[in-house]
Amino acid sequence: MEALTAEEPRELGPYRMRARLRETGTARVYLAHGADGRGVCVTAARPDLAALPAFRTRFRAEARAAERLAGPWVPPVLATGPEEWLPWLATPFTAALTLAEAVALAGPLPEEAVRTLGAALAATLERAHAVTGEAFQGLGPDVVLLTAEGPLVTAFGVLGGASAASAGEGGRLGVTVGYLTPEQVAGEQPGPAADVFMLGMLLAYAAGGAGPFDSGPADAAAHRIAHSVPDLTPVPAALRPLLGRCLAKAPGSRPAPAEVAAELVPGGVAPLPGAGWLPPRLTAAIAERAARAQELPGPVVADRVPEPAAPLPAPALNGQAPPQPAWSAPQPLPVPPPQPPQAAPPANALSRLTADRRSLLTAGLAAVAGLAVGAAGVLAFDGDDGDGKAPAADSKPAARPQPVPGAPPTARWGYAVPGGKLLGTPLVQGAVLVVPGAAPTGVDLRTGKQLWTRPELAGLAQLQPAGPDPAVAFGVGPTDFTWFAVADGAIRQKVAYAQLAPGMGTPEVRAHDGTTVWFTATVGKDTALYAYDIATRTTLWRRPLGRGETFEWATAVGGRLIARRPAAAPPKGAKQVLAEFFAVDPKTGKDLWARSYGTVLPTDAAVLSPDGTLLTTAGGGLQAFDLETTKLRWQRGKGAGTYGTPVLSKGVVYAPDTTTKVAAVTAPDGREVWVGSTDLAPTAPVETRTVASASGRTVLALDPFQVTALDAASGERLWKFQDAGTKEQSADRGTYRAVAAGADAAVVWHGATLYALPVR
Repeated sequence: MEALTAEEPRELGPYRMRARLRETGTARVYLAHGADGRGVCVTAARPDLAALPAFRTRFRAEARAAERLAGPWVPPVLATGPEEWLPWLATPFTAALTLAEAVALAGPLPEEAVRTLGAALAATLERAHAVTGEAFQGLGPDVVLLTAEGPLVTAFGVLGGASAASAGEGGRLGVTVGYLTPEQVAGEQPGPAADVFMLGMLLAYAAGGAGPFDSGPADAAAHRIAHSVPDLTPVPAALRPLLGRCLAKAPGSRPAPAEVAAELVPGGVAPLPGAGWLPPRLTAAIAERAARAQELPGPVVADRVPEPAAPLPAPALNGQAPPQPAWSAPQPLPVPPPQPPQAAPPANALSRLTADRRSLLTAGLAAVAGLAVGAAGVLAFDGDDGDGKAPAADSKPAARPQPVPGAPPTARWGYAVPGGKLLGTPLVQGAVLVVPGAAPTGVDLRTGKQLWTRPELAGLAQLQPAGPDPAVAFGVGPTDFTWFAVADGAIRQKVAYAQLAPGMGTPEVRAHDGTTVWFTATVGKDTALYAYDIATRTTLWRRPLGRGETFEWATAVGGRLIARRPAAAPPKGAKQVLAEFFAVDPKTGKDLWARSYGTVLPTDAAVLSPDGTLLTTAGGGLQAFDLETTKLRWQRGKGAGTYGTPVLSKGVVYAPDTTTKVAAVTAPDGREVWVGSTDLAPTAPVETRTVASASGRTVLALDPFQVTALDAASGERLWKFQDAGTKEQSADRGTYRAVAAGADAAVVWHGATLYALPVR
């Protein structure tokens, strides 16, 4: 941190500069404060570059990218001034070290810290690719910050990640990039896969203290990048296979960012990993910087910042916004200061490469301080990179960008369940989300704010509407059936199980249709199936269950209860016991019929459509049977473990497989409509479930790692959502599950957090 010189700005927009923190290849970074005294970080263009139209065009683009990417591991943008005499961008302060400073101070990071860093950066790359569809090009040891609470990315494109920049003839902008990729060495424009290569270089540097292509003369670094095997000897053995794939020469051979994140931290890295993720020496250095920032004259740096408009907001606590991390100013470390960025090498030292004028024109070699690889590429940009004109002094700032297709959705709200445990699936009724737990709560479905909490409803589960009255819900408690008001949780009625049958244990609801629920319960050693009217609170009938008679699956269609049990014995010549489906008369409880369908097993997924079609996943394929005749209507695919549980919406069956695919087929004949992909690239089979929005326009695929939205008409991937864990994450947070999918929002459950995601 250094005092301001006479040539440096004292004010930019609403912010007053206090000190200069550091200088990047294209900008200077200042500690500043606004009228409210909050500490902010202002990144301002170098004066010699600010006059170039090409620079301003790219600065505007990268400022828009920063706004769109705000969220976990990317600080929120507080304000921007892209059209001022010095273009600038303001974000909250955080006490931090650059990755280059951290490695210089304490050597390579521990493996767990590298995994946290890599998963956070990979998730950020995936968001960036979804937003722009282009290479991010903003990674480097000098722009990745390490804070006490987690990593941060502070560059959002080639300008932010540049090691040097200069003004050329005709207003041309020359930018020296820190990391090259094989495709750039070959003169090709980098795509999203180039960022994975850069990530591999960065993580190898963080884990080993040196870049994977550092060994050898500096003037041959580009050749090593393009042709040599990366040296990963200093890297922990467990990380080498993944980093080796990231550093593959062919872009198509590199893993997707989501795969990198999932392999590094399978349970998801928390947005705020918290104290202890870094070695004590680095944590102490960061704390020293925070303390020294507070000693500067002027307003005190605020320890809270406004909640960012993040694509993936941190979960709320009891319906309220969670505390934000303390953002404070970085301070110098007791280590040698970094060398100033070097200018691009002379033209006669560069190799000419073929590219268009908007892309890479020349590539060269330079010893760039702080970079893990001693090579830099020179990019040249003309003034027509955008409109080709320098903005007028009084021109207005560009309007904030609208969301683009593929961008992760901004969750309308996140709600962390009090106590961290859910007792079953929440209920959506009207405009209220009822959350079962140690103290069941009601949440406003529109805002995510808690409306009420009722400790007297503790243990209430198996929630469902209580018949025709939309204001009342029904649940199964430890000792009673309970009816309660969804508006405030007030108990309306209780019926003790002992009133239904002396000694009855807690019932298990199997299905419901209108005001009738079917449940099984045990009295002594005897188990029976009951039909119960929750509107009149009367038992309709009781049907004893024989020994071994179980309910793996049950549903209600057309007033009948359809259930499944194992057949009494396998059919002649069969090695396995098939499933036997039976129908029960809703008025008397008597069996109407019992049938088997093809080779359907008791463990196969089964869905019954309103038109009497039984959809199953027998034999690993997808099969459709006529419920009445048992005839096979159609089948799709074979082989164990091919499909997961199918769902039916508006005449179309959506069936996920155990890899990355979701198939849409017509219900009457099984004709393929489309096959979409979640692009997860798992290393082992995963369970994926699908749900359709009420409009039928969006299909959500939910697996242990993410929620993927697909266009119901085409199968095109619309977006992905990952909450990336919580601060209190555990190794087993479970898969993402859908609670409800309405016309314009879906409630998704992950761990002990509920999110409302916009759908169409």
